[in-house]
Amino acid sequence: EQVRCRDACFKGEVTSFGLKSSTEVCPSLLYVLGNLIAGTPSSFEATLEPFSPDEDMKEATSQLKTLVDTLSPKAKDSMLELLMKIIQSPECA
Repeated sequence: EQVRCRDACFKGEVTSFGLKSSTEVCPSLLYVLGNLIAGTPSSFEATLEPFSPDEDMKEATSQLKTLVDTLSPKAKDSMLELLMKIIQSPECA
């Protein structure tokens, strides 16, 4: 199920990625992250297609999905719970 976050977006300085201005992360990122953690490899790949990843990006995200899939179901559930806590936190208001 798609994670919906109409008003709760990550805001702030994202200097570690070279972005110096204040930024918001769109709800699509949350949907992609949800599929990374809990989706199938094909559903995760499908969530990335609208963003036209090149072959290197596809390979990298495929490797990441493979690694995430080695986590226990409990670890995946904990990651999803953390995402929900972040989304619902005052920092994302």
